[in-house]
Amino acid sequence: MQLFIIDWSFQNAEDQLFATKEFCEYFNTGKLDTNIDGFDLIFMAHTPQDGSGTIICKAQNISVVISLLKVWRDSYSIAFSIKPALSNEEFVEIQK
Repeated sequence: MQLFIIDWSFQNAEDQLFATKEFCEYFNTGKLDTNIDGFDLIFMAHTPQDGSGTIICKAQNISVVISLLKVWRDSYSIAFSIKPALSNEEFVEIQK
């Protein structure tokens, strides 16, 4: 599984309000805890004051990530920056 860091930002405040309501529903009903084949959510941080945030996850490949983010992008005009990343151990290993 590949580690990914995903930064997101809303394009407008109206979409942020609607997406925030839906996200809270997902969270409160446990949908974020649902096991998804090929995907492991490690951490999510929200910075609502500027309509952005960061996700750290592991995924089988980038296609899984893009597929999961598609509904949010299409519904709420969220821009995502998806970057493959290395763990500490992977980083040290490639420095040898």
